[in-house]
Amino acid sequence: MKLIIIILLSVLQIATASASPARYERSINSRWTFHKEGSDITETVNIPHTWNALDCQDDTPGYWRGTAWYEKTVIINDELDGKRLFVRFEGANQELDLYVNDLHAGNHKGGYTAFVFDISQLVKRGCNSFKIKLTNSHDEAIPPMRADFTFFGGVYRDVSLIFVPENHISVSHYASSGVYISTPECDRESAKVKIVTHLTLNNTAKRLILEQQIIDPKGNAIATLKHPLRSAPATSDYVVEQHTKIINPVLWDLDSPEQYSLITRLLDKNGKVIDKQLDAFGIRYFNFDPDKGFFLNGRHVKLIGTNRHQDYKNLGNAVPDEIHLRDVRQLKKMGGNFLRIAHYPQDPIISGTCDEMGIVTCVEIPIIDRIGNSPDFTENCINMALEMVYQNYNHPSMIIWAYMNEVLIESPWNTGKISQKDYFTRLYDCASRIDYAIKRADPLRPTMIPNHNFPERYKQSGITDIPDILGFNLYCGWYTGGLDSLGPTLDKLRDMFPGKSLILTEYGADADSRLHSFSPECFDYTCEYGLMFHKHYIQLILEKEYLAGSNVWNLNDFYSEFRGFAVPHVNCKGLATLDRIPKDSYWFYTAMLSGKPFIRIGGADWKIRGGQASKGVCLQPVEVFSTAAQIELKLNGKHLGTRPKEGHSAVFDVPFTDGENILEACGSDGVTDILRVDFRMIPEDLSKFKEINVMLGSKRYFEDRDAGQIWIPEQEYHTGSWGYVGGQVMRPRYSSGARPAFEANILGTSIDPVFQTQRAGLEAFKADVPNGKYYVYLYFAELAGPVKGKPMPYNLGNDILTGDITPERVFDVAINGKTVLEEFDLSKTYGNNVAVIKKFPIDVCDGSG
Repeated sequence: MKLIIIILLSVLQIATASASPARYERSINSRWTFHKEGSDITETVNIPHTWNALDCQDDTPGYWRGTAWYEKTVIINDELDGKRLFVRFEGANQELDLYVNDLHAGNHKGGYTAFVFDISQLVKRGCNSFKIKLTNSHDEAIPPMRADFTFFGGVYRDVSLIFVPENHISVSHYASSGVYISTPECDRESAKVKIVTHLTLNNTAKRLILEQQIIDPKGNAIATLKHPLRSAPATSDYVVEQHTKIINPVLWDLDSPEQYSLITRLLDKNGKVIDKQLDAFGIRYFNFDPDKGFFLNGRHVKLIGTNRHQDYKNLGNAVPDEIHLRDVRQLKKMGGNFLRIAHYPQDPIISGTCDEMGIVTCVEIPIIDRIGNSPDFTENCINMALEMVYQNYNHPSMIIWAYMNEVLIESPWNTGKISQKDYFTRLYDCASRIDYAIKRADPLRPTMIPNHNFPERYKQSGITDIPDILGFNLYCGWYTGGLDSLGPTLDKLRDMFPGKSLILTEYGADADSRLHSFSPECFDYTCEYGLMFHKHYIQLILEKEYLAGSNVWNLNDFYSEFRGFAVPHVNCKGLATLDRIPKDSYWFYTAMLSGKPFIRIGGADWKIRGGQASKGVCLQPVEVFSTAAQIELKLNGKHLGTRPKEGHSAVFDVPFTDGENILEACGSDGVTDILRVDFRMIPEDLSKFKEINVMLGSKRYFEDRDAGQIWIPEQEYHTGSWGYVGGQVMRPRYSSGARPAFEANILGTSIDPVFQTQRAGLEAFKADVPNGKYYVYLYFAELAGPVKGKPMPYNLGNDILTGDITPERVFDVAINGKTVLEEFDLSKTYGNNVAVIKKFPIDVCDGSG
């Protein structure tokens, strides 16, 4: 709470300092009337808003992409006197037209950067009609055209009115602050400061003075610069450049993210303030070395962090500031020092918070998978790049400008409409023009292109020669190869690009927080495999000196509508869930990186567990993550042992009992953690059992949190117990080999993993239960049959082998000798990949259980 108060106060101070009688900003977020074009249904909404918050996660393929309208009456009175008026949008996806009093105010293309319109000549005193026409329809001239995330439509960031005097510090230069601060020469002894200011002046701009004052981190004024504007012409963009030098600067760094302030004042001939603007900036110097990595202020720093998407559970991308803030704090608390803002610029509060917390950042424009073939596409990309650069220019945390993520993952030349040579020529030209535009706007920061694991193709295209840094998104042990292929892959990249600095811009494995296994394997979607994956990667990342840094894909799970897998419509590679509940991989990184006393019992969100009893208990491993050298674990007050930490954790075999189990972990540094587990024991004597939920063909545990149930792996039947008889695990075959579960979206359910494994050719399932009344629930889904839809390029060719698919099946089901389902044809009756649950009341008499 204390940190929140400090941040809010600092924001208030900035707002107060930057305000003047002439400059005024007002939010117009509330109470807009919204309707989709062609529909009579209207609703009142507040901004941030998206129209895809829910339809992106239903079982109907696709999500609504079209044109919608927002309308609002805005009252403007005395604040308009002698002022120019601009309306500022922080983000709206993806093409917007604004009409003020039914007159067209402007158009903007691109869904992830801010923009402004000058509406001074369109408004009047009193009531003004504002109408926004917005579309998120596919457009080959506006990137992204395709990507592995949902393109939420809507005005999903803040909208405000900005009142400024006729002569003012520009608000229209790429919707930035109009003031750009850099330190072209800097070390610990001194820093040369360059300030470029854009002004908008009218024909009365005579004998004005531009005054700029630098305030150090302690609040002391240390330099004042003045530039007279005696004969400045009337112009919408008058540029002033000023320089100064700071001796013994306070450097912005990871552990001491100190910032300076620049107060820019526009004064009349009598010294009266006409306009005033406040900008924060930091002084630091850095460089990338192809052999030794990244250096900040002369000190080697391994950049370790994550990527971040901006959406949230049930909100889409229309998230409040508090969630943006919490995400950055979550990364900092983990010990991360590097954030790749991907795959697009995000809310300005993100980069501002990274400045305050000492997190190095990279941001990119959303050119993904492929480029368009029109001149408009390239021009839109260049404009997006300039908006990105100028809007983030003064952030000391920002060190890399990026563009073109995995832009060769698709092969447009396979369509026959363009040759590979011609496509490579267009691609090179587009990349060159974007890079040139960025370097011209900001020659001090490096550029980067992130590529997928096909370096030969990127090198052949020539685009690897253009940026300063090459990023590579590697999924060894997931989409390509095994975990042991990561090291050789990294070394190969270094040998292929010896003069380039390298960053591992993406790595990760999907993990459904509801799924667990004590024998994890690739593509089982368990948290345990995800943890194993991250342990392997981070060890190699730290070993490779030439690797400047790495970013986990992703800080949080995010929406990707067309996905199936364990959690349909969601990419589950996050270290936290859609609603930001950390997974074990997050706790592992925290123990490794945070540098503060820490302990956490693994599976902290796995509250309902279960298993088969043996001698009254069920022995299961529990991992404890900690910074302590020694870790003690207790169960219900009983000491289970003290173990040395190995690789940031220790594993204990825990004898769970039926009911509540209280685990208490204590590190040798005195930090403790408590976890309460509701353990659902299946007793050895089935006369005492309550329920058994079994996933046939699976080694996984599944926690159904909505129903409060635990599903456990199958076991083979033996007398006096329960289990399957006959059959074999149905493992779908992919080009990379057999997988432990099918990955199709199972329609009509939210517990897809229960339906995604099967035992084919099952003879029987037996449970030796005592006499009594029971309910038997049979969960079915026809997983066999033809595969629908096109292969995803993000699978990197590892798609299901359709030739190996078993044809649909017809079968009977009998319970205790009585047929309850005859010639049951799931495909014909319900269709493929549809959840079907059959409930049967069964009376067991005469020991027939």
